[in-house]
Amino acid sequence: MFPILRQPPVTQRGMVIFALQLLMVVLIPVLDDGGQIVPMPYAAAAITVAMLTVRFLGYQRTAGAIAAVGIAAIVWEIGLPSVPSLLRLPLWLAIVAACITSAVLCIKSAFALRMPPVQRIFCGAASFVLIGFLFASLHALVGIGTGNGYTLVGGVEEARPLRWVDFIWLSFSTLTTSGFGDLAPVNATACAIATLESLCGILFPATLIARITSLPAAPHGSSG
Repeated sequence: MFPILRQPPVTQRGMVIFALQLLMVVLIPVLDDGGQIVPMPYAAAAITVAMLTVRFLGYQRTAGAIAAVGIAAIVWEIGLPSVPSLLRLPLWLAIVAACITSAVLCIKSAFALRMPPVQRIFCGAASFVLIGFLFASLHALVGIGTGNGYTLVGGVEEARPLRWVDFIWLSFSTLTTSGFGDLAPVNATACAIATLESLCGILFPATLIARITSLPAAPHGSSG
């Protein structure tokens, strides 16, 4: 479930990590089952990608902890195939924790002097995507947990039920401030999360770009 891969050189880690985040986007239509709850294969893929991201950043023990927590949450989920969604909380929390950990460490690497300039940019881009997935997990946690945090708009609610992919679509349309999406927050918690995400979408790229451009280039020949 969690493949063991050789550590990429420091000059390629940012690119590899960004590619992993894009893989998660590509897997959405492939693994979508049309349901409200995130499919188990996608949940396992999300935890695996987070673990590999942390591992490629050089945090071996943290990667092992993410893998252990993820496996425990997946075993819990498999053992409770027909329980109410609130009892599936361990899996949701495992995904949220994995997203937070990988995003924080990816941002830290984007600021690191040892990272070559181009790879800093890749790490920054990967961090932005990770923030989108993190907020998608929070939206789904609130939406499925409360049952009334979000509503489909524009007549879509008459055509189909709410799906797990709607929360990802909502997250990235909010983070990028594009305003697209068929899902809208309706209660206070959901609106607060959407507001925080909108602020991240505006402030994070500007802050990250300013920080990256202010850092000196890595010494020539540095291999970390």
